[in-house]
Amino acid sequence: MVARPYPVHLVTACHGLWGHPSHIAYIRESLLHHTSRASSSSPGTKVVVLVPETNAVTFAHTYDGIDTCADRVVEEIDAEVKRIQDDGGKVTAFSIVGYSLGGLVARYVLGLLDSRTPSFFDEVRPANFATFASPAIGVPRYKSFWSSTFAFLGSRLLSRTGQQLYERDRFLPAKFNPATRQQQDGDAKGCKGLSKFLSRRNDAEPLLKLMADPRYSFYRALSRFERIDVFANTVNDRTVPFPTGGIEAHDPFALARAKAQKVAQARGDDPDAEVDIRDGGLEITLANNAPIIVSHKQVPPPALPAGRNPSKRRFRLRLPLLLRPTTYPFSRPVSLLVIAFLPLALPLSVFYLVGRFALQTRESRRRIRDARKRLGGGRETMLERVGVRLGEVAELAGVDNPEYAGGLSVEGGEGAQANGGSEASEATHFGPQRTYGSTSGTSTPALARPVSPPSLSSSRSATPAPSSPSSSSAAHLTPSDEAAKYSTDPVLTSSQLFQIKNLNAIPQLRKHFVYLPHARNAHGAIVRRDPSYAAHKAGIKVIDAWAREFQV
Repeated sequence: MVARPYPVHLVTACHGLWGHPSHIAYIRESLLHHTSRASSSSPGTKVVVLVPETNAVTFAHTYDGIDTCADRVVEEIDAEVKRIQDDGGKVTAFSIVGYSLGGLVARYVLGLLDSRTPSFFDEVRPANFATFASPAIGVPRYKSFWSSTFAFLGSRLLSRTGQQLYERDRFLPAKFNPATRQQQDGDAKGCKGLSKFLSRRNDAEPLLKLMADPRYSFYRALSRFERIDVFANTVNDRTVPFPTGGIEAHDPFALARAKAQKVAQARGDDPDAEVDIRDGGLEITLANNAPIIVSHKQVPPPALPAGRNPSKRRFRLRLPLLLRPTTYPFSRPVSLLVIAFLPLALPLSVFYLVGRFALQTRESRRRIRDARKRLGGGRETMLERVGVRLGEVAELAGVDNPEYAGGLSVEGGEGAQANGGSEASEATHFGPQRTYGSTSGTSTPALARPVSPPSLSSSRSATPAPSSPSSSSAAHLTPSDEAAKYSTDPVLTSSQLFQIKNLNAIPQLRKHFVYLPHARNAHGAIVRRDPSYAAHKAGIKVIDAWAREFQV
């Protein structure tokens, strides 16, 4: 008699740019701990956590593009599925979690798995999808010199990944605009293969836009998951700012901090001291057992003490950022030593880093070519592997077929609603709440989706239905006068606004805004990337809050 295979819930965890599996070790540790305690809810199901390693052969392997990194992850998933089958098990449920760039890689992985014939998810239940501090809409631009500089360098020195993050890639021809279609038809004569669709750079769509388009497998596969959790840092994330991590066009937290700094300056406070976000007119309430915001609202800003004349406040010398000991994650003596060597070390470091980036970019392009040769078929086959067939795109996107976009939108949108609507109103409490600031005030400018309830969803409760893009777009896509004054909101492209609208339309998507004011850089702290840093320990509660609500 043949033994019946035991059910396995396979969880894949993807690290970020310049990443290593050790960076997300606590995600695996916490998940295994909490699912073992909750195994009674799903008796007999074994949870297996896979942390792919092929993107960490060198830290520059993550330069090779979101698509190439996802191909490697899928190969490891296939190998793990086969290993489980050889051991007498069967994968019956699948979950995936991504940290930083790993969140985008995870979304591409879903497109690859769903585009198979039959789809990977026809027999495997898509259960949990989660991202932590992931640039969901790429890297946003701000009205500053440094933002423009980093955009220029990052899109060129980080190989294909940099191009995709800054939306300078040409992933698919823009065949959905009738005005460009006629121009392309004339320019494409005599061209062969994919080049006939890429006559001009502006006629191509970037990868990130396609990944948020309901017509394609990336979006449809994501919409099939029972739970979609997005964790984003609200402050101190120097790598993934809140608008892209939280899929929002407006950043009320950056605005509040900018206003609080203004108040602190008027009071004559130490410029290096941590500002109180309440001074910026924002009151936040945290869950008691996790630094996750459960509500936030505007409150009246504090009044300066009577008799205080801001023009006569005590003068304080404010050193440039690189000359402040508090800038560096070292003890004060070591930081002072670093500052002393800056005149020599800084120019040498710049030349070294630029040269190293250039060399690694060249090696990355070689790896990309080798990967395409190994898979065979060139770029067109690469697109077909995620369900994009150029012939169909060119034929169906014409002005003579108006049903194309409508039909695909119904497939992606209504199907997602039917699949995930039952999960959209579920919530469980983290515990008692802590309120920062007073109890009165007006609501903040509208976000694209409401802040997560004090929950991650398990038991049902009456929570507000998520606002639809059509009803909230006017409120959250238009920056307020104050945000424009302080330049705290990013300058978003039409592609990024398109992504915000569509991703927020997924009914089962829930956002969890993390508040880590004491972390020098909250990007690593949110997942406890490095346990040797005391500030990263705060991420333990964030990961545990997610793992406790994980659906086996």
